[in-house]
Order: sequence, then structure tokens, then C-alpha cells
Amino acid sequence: MKKNTKPVTVSKITPKQKEILLLLYKFRFLTTNQILQLLHHKDPHRIKEWLKDLKEKKCVNRHYERKSFGENTKPAIYFLAPKARLVLKKDMDLDFSELEYIYKESSRTKKFIDHNLFLVDIYLFFLSHKENDEKIKFFTKVDLRRYEYFPDPMPDAFISVVGKTTRHYFLDMFDDFVPPFVLRKRVRTYLNYAEKPGWDENTNFTPFPKNLFICPSESMKTHIKKYAKALLEKTYDDKINLFLTTKTRVEVGEVENVWEKV
Repeated sequence: MKKNTKPVTVSKITPKQKEILLLLYKFRFLTTNQILQLLHHKDPHRIKEWLKDLKEKKCVNRHYERKSFGENTKPAIYFLAPKARLVLKKDMDLDFSELEYIYKESSRTKKFIDHNLFLVDIYLFFLSHKENDEKIKFFTKVDLRRYEYFPDPMPDAFISVVGKTTRHYFLDMFDDFVPPFVLRKRVRTYLNYAEKPGWDENTNFTPFPKNLFICPSESMKTHIKKYAKALLEKTYDDKINLFLTTKTRVEVGEVENVWEKV
């Protein structure tokens, strides 16, 4: 006898809850406070209610340990759970194969999670420093997967600041204890990429994006500034415009002299 199988569905999800799922799809990991800011919402209790409901519907999960006093001060970190795939496939016209990574989100390393959480802070940093007439378009690696002409490996983000003029940026951020050769190699990657026709051909000769490097320390910033300056002077490449800062400068929200041009 043939079994009567029904398609798996997710019970009613509000428009705001869908926004939360889309944000988690884009940034991978988010805290309650980050979601509050991204939604421009003033009531954290309402955010927690939406998240609780999504968790009960198995659309989101969270890291929330309370085994020590130190952990009590840390916020819960939310990420997508398997049933979110049904909502995202329907609302974003995605193939299930593009959402397979969701099954592994619960086992990501702390380093990976922290990296993605800081990327959210960078986006919020850009939003807080933009001019009133400007709009920020912020594309993460998830957003860029469908574009084959971006640098390989992809930057952490591609940013467009749209105002009276439009400015484009490739953003790379480097974690603590990263070896100096990783940053040096990244500069060379962009030099090689700029020499190829991919960007010009696919963007109708849109000006080449400026490069933003967020270094883990002042000493690393000084090192890569000297290296990149010597390399750019040697190659006479005027396409690459590299700007440097540190994680600390972004975290404290400095307004003046955040970026240093090489």
C-alpha cells in the first residue's frame, strides 16, 4: 500500500520573521542586538519573541551557554536551522543545493562565528558613518556566490556607497594571529585580478573598486603598508587603491582618520 506523503511545510511566519531569516542567510550568525539594529527596531523583547517562535518552528537555532559567570554576560548567537530552507527557497527562489551549508551551521568553529559577527559590525559601522543622502549596498560572500567574475578567493564583502557618485569597495578583514604572508598574498591577488579583463567586461568598465583591509593590529597594518607601497611603486599599478585600518578602530567607532591610504 502506497504511503500518503505530504510536503513538509512551515507554519505561518510574519514578514519581520522572514526579514530575520534573510539577514541570517546573508550574515550567517547574528546576536539579538545586531538584529535589533539591522531591523531598526526599538523593542528587544519583541525581537526575542520572534526569535523564540522561529526556534520553536525549527527555523533558527542558537548558541547560548550559561555554565559560568563569564558566559552569562555573552549574548545568544543565532543561526539558521534546517526548516529555514523551505522559507528561503520559496522567498528567494534558491535551489536547495545552495542552502546545504545550513546543516553544518551548528558545528562551525568559534573563529568562523566571530569572523562573521564582526562583519555585521562593519556593516553597521558603514551605516552609521554614511552621509544622509547615501545608501549602502553590502554584499557578503553568500550574496556574491552567483557572480563568477569576482576575485578568487572572494572578499569578505563587496560594498557600494550610492550617493551623488557611486563608490565601490572590496573589503577583506583578517583575524587575530593571521601570518603576515596571508596579507601580502592578498595584495598580490588583487594586483593580478586588476590586470585581467573580468571586472571591466562584466561591469561595463565601472571604475575598479578600492580595497579595504581591516588588520588585526597596528603592527600588522604598518607591515602591510610598507609591503604594499613598495609593491605598487614597483609595478606602477594605478588601479589598486588600498586603504588600511584595524579592528580596534572600527570597534571604537572612530570617525576621523579611520582609513589610511597606502
